[in-house]
Amino acid sequence: MQEKFKDNQPPGTEALCWLCGGLVLCILPHIQHMPLWIVTAAMALILWRLGGEFRHRPLPVRRLPSLRHVPALIAVAGFTGVFSHYHTLVGREAGTAMLVLLAGFKILETRSGRDFYVSVFLGYFIIVTNFFYTQSIATALYMIVTVAALTTALITHNDPGQSCTPVERFRLAGSMLIQAVPVLLVLFLLFPRISDPLWGLPRDAHSGHMGISNRMEPGSISQLSQSGEVAFRVEFKGPLPERTKLYWRGPVFGYDDGRSWSRVGANNPEAAPLTASGAPLHYTITLEPTNQRWLFALEMPEQPPEPGYISYDYQLYAREPVQERIRYELASHIDYQLDASSPAELQRALQLPLGAHPQAKHLARTWRETGAEPAAIIQRALLMFNKENFYYTLTPPLLAGDNVDEFLFGTRQGFCEHYAGAFVVLMRAAGIPARVITGYQGGEFNPVGNYLIVYQRDAHAWAEVWLDQRGWVRVDPTSAVAPERVQEGIRDALPETIRGIALVFGGDRLSRDLWQNLRHTWDAANNQWNQWVISYGPQRQTLFLEKFGLGDADFRILTLILAGIVGVLMIALTFWLMRAYTPVRDPARLLYDRFCRKLARIGMHRLPSEGPVDFARRAGKRYKKLYEEIDKITRLYILARYASQNRQLAMLRQRVQKFKPRK
Repeated sequence: MQEKFKDNQPPGTEALCWLCGGLVLCILPHIQHMPLWIVTAAMALILWRLGGEFRHRPLPVRRLPSLRHVPALIAVAGFTGVFSHYHTLVGREAGTAMLVLLAGFKILETRSGRDFYVSVFLGYFIIVTNFFYTQSIATALYMIVTVAALTTALITHNDPGQSCTPVERFRLAGSMLIQAVPVLLVLFLLFPRISDPLWGLPRDAHSGHMGISNRMEPGSISQLSQSGEVAFRVEFKGPLPERTKLYWRGPVFGYDDGRSWSRVGANNPEAAPLTASGAPLHYTITLEPTNQRWLFALEMPEQPPEPGYISYDYQLYAREPVQERIRYELASHIDYQLDASSPAELQRALQLPLGAHPQAKHLARTWRETGAEPAAIIQRALLMFNKENFYYTLTPPLLAGDNVDEFLFGTRQGFCEHYAGAFVVLMRAAGIPARVITGYQGGEFNPVGNYLIVYQRDAHAWAEVWLDQRGWVRVDPTSAVAPERVQEGIRDALPETIRGIALVFGGDRLSRDLWQNLRHTWDAANNQWNQWVISYGPQRQTLFLEKFGLGDADFRILTLILAGIVGVLMIALTFWLMRAYTPVRDPARLLYDRFCRKLARIGMHRLPSEGPVDFARRAGKRYKKLYEEIDKITRLYILARYASQNRQLAMLRQRVQKFKPRK
């Protein structure tokens, strides 16, 4: 008899609709991260299953045995497509794509309660994969709604009698999630944090980050000017420096191969001597993940952050690639003198590739042969950019030949990397040590959060030249051709769509200001979310626990505290739920108790631990003539009480009244 009541029946149409809706919600965001055909295939499989359900007939594969291998062939084709696209079946990208396809295939064969539960939990796993790409507030809110939809599917499947309306089921799912919030907060705040991940992440887990590259070539930085993503945020402990002083130093490039600039290795690990004057500026940088080791600092930092170091050319490095958002404090001097770390550094800063840039080299030699001082040669190069027909543009033409010569004597249209690279070539050809510095310039102040936002579009390239008695001196060739780039920032030179201004606010100053305030408010909220939720690591947890005198608590103590608090919360929640629901007299249970009392009169007592099915089986074996009636009453009771089929109550009442067993 137990097999008759086993949950092996197909899910109802309403439960299947909730499940398919939840799967669609958790798969849709992946349309930004994976090929369109994968998302389309998963959606098509879900619609295929729904189509068969609404037609109230089996799927074609079930009706036609000759097509029973079609799903397997589709699955093989899907997995082959994933492998051919990603060249692997593991990792963040390929693994997520496989999971999305598996969810589609599983919903296609969902015919029993077990299949239904597996599909729901596949949906829960896909929800987690969305946080591999973004952990924003909007994503978290969206995924909460998705979790509620999948939970509603579970509630609907366990309510086949439809005792609740769809709105009541969704409300019940929401209340269940709210009841879990206290335990969630305790787990979030007290679960022991470790610096390293609990398991090895795939190699592509941190792919997709954009920012300053390890090489500079024409077009590499102008591409970043189209991006509105945040590079880092800066909180100053004093007044904000002038915009023209906001040079955020990043990778230093000293090797020219004729087409691109790259970093020069050096045997000398010591940083160049720095002589600073005046009080330093203290600030804190919150750097977004870059998957690179370099850090950014306002020129010039006193000391590197921990853990980190400064290279010989005064570039900041982290010990490991920045694969998650980090926060570090620095002190920098705007007025400084940077010396060379060694004579070899100056010699390397004169390197030029053989046979490359012949016209630029010839022009620089003519300047040098006049006997002009290095400072005069620098001014002559800047005057050339300023007075002649050079243009600063976000969309420079492609350079097919020698990129420096074609830019200087041909197109004369370029972005900051064109001017910085060409300027350094001219200086080196004139015998002046020079190198290219990349990083960011400027930033946008957020008055709501009182911090500076540096976007990827603020990426910039400039130069450093060596002058006797002055050391390394910053020279920004872009300021000679487009001074507004440094004085006002790149923001005013960009189209409004790139700057994040909605087209509807394009002409109205009041609306534009309102839009900017909304953007700043949202960014300030995101910044707090990033600081206290996403970046809640070991250091943040220690600071939080110190407020309660638990700053030195180790893993074991935190685990005991966590278990104790969660236990108390669960007990309190249990008592609250017991008080919230007043006991009701279940008519089905009352009728069944009356039925059990009638059997007890003839010596057939039900054991306290005995369920209705087991009791019916035992009573039927003992009183074989009553087996059919006992089985019928038991089935009606289970349907009326556990399957919420209230229409069975009248028949149950009638059967119990007529049931008159005799010894």
